[in-house]
Amino acid sequence: MSSTVRFLHHPTSQPCRAVHQFMLEVEIPFEDEVVDLIEGDNEQQSFKDQYNPTGQVPILCDGDFVVWESSAIAFYLNEKFAAPDNWFGATMQQRANIQQYLHWHSTFLRRGAGAFFYTHFAECIWGKHDYSREIAKGRYTLDESMVLLEAWLTKSKYLCGDEISFADLLGYHEFVSHVAGAILSDADWQKYPRVRQWFDTITARPHSKAVSEMIMQVGAMRQAGTLIPMNRKTSLAKGTEITPGIPY
Repeated sequence: MSSTVRFLHHPTSQPCRAVHQFMLEVEIPFEDEVVDLIEGDNEQQSFKDQYNPTGQVPILCDGDFVVWESSAIAFYLNEKFAAPDNWFGATMQQRANIQQYLHWHSTFLRRGAGAFFYTHFAECIWGKHDYSREIAKGRYTLDESMVLLEAWLTKSKYLCGDEISFADLLGYHEFVSHVAGAILSDADWQKYPRVRQWFDTITARPHSKAVSEMIMQVGAMRQAGTLIPMNRKTSLAKGTEITPGIPY
């Protein structure tokens, strides 16, 4: 094991940004390694064999130990570097609440990313098709998730209590992408004022803007109609492919 870990990621990835911001917030020393998702470096079998059989990022390397999945990475870092208790909980109940959110996130809010991905990136990978079904599916899941988040935020300032936790960073960076891609309108935000206040609170944190800078730039490019040629062949968002590599 090492006092400095290697962080393999890409700054357009929502889960990568959540881990990245966590490391900055906690002042964890790390070596930054950007994986070229545009060229599909993560799709190479050698990459999968060495790092992650799914080919997804983020990935953390601590000496010979490799761990992937954003929540698992953040948990490992929390343990290794003895992060302040707010990030993963001080009591059994607090830890359970945070883990509850992290499990929920992967099958709800995270899958809402399909609205952003199929609106802006599918054409760059597979060309012009009718992606409306996938956009609608992602948007439905996003809206359903926002209803639940609005209810949760009636009880506390943050998703899992009155202090920020990793759950907040994981959720927050999903919304950053939706803002970058103009997926949510002003009318959408008006329906969920507590979610908007929570989002704005985290946006005001010192590291939020820097971590989100590239996805905001990419979102502006796509809104302007600029194509970003990609040599990769698979989806950038989990759970959104009808048939891997051949969506239609």
